[in-house]
Amino acid sequence: MSKGLSKEELDSDILITIYARLSVFLKENTTAMIAFTVLVLALIGGTVWYTVNSANQSEAAQSFLGYSEQYMTSGDYESALYGTDAILGVGLVSIVENYGRTDAGNLARYYAAVAFKELGDNDTALEYMRNFKAPEGILGVGAISFYAVLLDNAGLHQEAAREFRRAANWDKNEGTTPQNLLRAAQSALQADDYSQADQLAAEIIRDYPNAAQVTQAQRIAGMVAAR
Repeated sequence: MSKGLSKEELDSDILITIYARLSVFLKENTTAMIAFTVLVLALIGGTVWYTVNSANQSEAAQSFLGYSEQYMTSGDYESALYGTDAILGVGLVSIVENYGRTDAGNLARYYAAVAFKELGDNDTALEYMRNFKAPEGILGVGAISFYAVLLDNAGLHQEAAREFRRAANWDKNEGTTPQNLLRAAQSALQADDYSQADQLAAEIIRDYPNAAQVTQAQRIAGMVAAR
């Protein structure tokens, strides 16, 4: 009767078998393996490039935005929008077009909307605000309210009421919430949506009884009831 193989011999035999099978697989699938390797390397390289490129874009956008903010502060809205020779003609419009996915590009949308509004172009201002992503918390309230004002100016009172209400609920507090609820009610009245106007007025009276807007809310409720 033959003697059994030792553990070392068994391990060696298994390794030889695995190696043989792997060699055959690689021989038969060389093209596929090369293609797979190239794909993996491309994905890794693409991820690294995207990360670096995104960081570079954010930095460039923030740098250009700083100049635009200076022009905005001084009331030079044309230079803020379109830049000057000193900054290679890069203004808010260019920042949005080229760096729109960055945080600075998003903020540039808001600044551009304000600038166009100040120059009397409500429609263009509205287009920029439609794609603006409001920041969380109290900082987003003013931007959403501004969007609602632009909608009101465009005669889109139902949409304006919706946005004023969104601003009211964005960061609930005793100051901006009743203020935006009242503006929502006023826009609803302009849209002939008396039911919504009444609900908004009632919300102010019920939830913010000490707010300065209560008197006007009561007046709206009275107008609706008298219809």
